[in-house]
Amino acid sequence: MHQIDLIATIPVPADRLAAASALLLEYGEVVRAEPGNLRFEAYLDGDGGAMVVVERYRDAAAFEAHLSDPANATFNAKLADVLDGGGSTLQMLELLG
Repeated sequence: MHQIDLIATIPVPADRLAAASALLLEYGEVVRAEPGNLRFEAYLDGDGGAMVVVERYRDAAAFEAHLSDPANATFNAKLADVLDGGGSTLQMLELLG
């Protein structure tokens, strides 16, 4: 059983940043309360054109539970509405060594 680490990148136009970041920060509280979540940190990238989330889950089962949680679908639908259909790109990470 190994941890699941990932980075989610969400491109956000400047005029929608306030609404999108409010949604993400609210959703972060939900995710951090999930039993298998070990890390959920939201950032604004250095250029200000995207929100970046660093996530860690206890194992694959915890990550699958996160993905299948109805709150995930609700968040993604609201985010897509704010971003006119936009959403996140996931980059899965593997620990070196």
